[in-house]
Amino acid sequence: MDLGWIEQRLNVLICGPTGVGKSYIACALAQAACRQDLSVRYLRLPRLVDELVKAEALQKKSGFFRSLAKVKLLVIDDFGLAPLGDQTKRDLLEIIDDRYGKTATIVTSQLPVSKWHAYINEPTLADAILDRLVHNAHKVQLTGDSMRKRRAQA
Repeated sequence: MDLGWIEQRLNVLICGPTGVGKSYIACALAQAACRQDLSVRYLRLPRLVDELVKAEALQKKSGFFRSLAKVKLLVIDDFGLAPLGDQTKRDLLEIIDDRYGKTATIVTSQLPVSKWHAYINEPTLADAILDRLVHNAHKVQLTGDSMRKRRAQA
């Protein structure tokens, strides 16, 4: 599998309805990166928020940011499922800014990229995050029925 986009420090944004394989594709790309000895970190956005809160409580947030900045590929799964708090929005900007132009990021979301600005719901932060995340990204829009639903019917 050609993973040149990781070395080119590009992002991949995978959007589509629930069950169409967004996480599956993101994990397949992450696994391929691991097989090529590239460092990878996978976090669902709710878990990322939990990790940020924990790092804040332990006064280790800057170390957590550094660890995320170092991995060659960061996967943020389930972007847009729940509202983001103000501190989380600022932390997300720090994470994306630390990685911008240095490493690759995959983001999966049920929301189309065109709705991410409204989801972040803070114009200045949304502009800053999306400018660093979207302009150097491959965008994949998936369609179709839920694979889970199809499997259950079979």
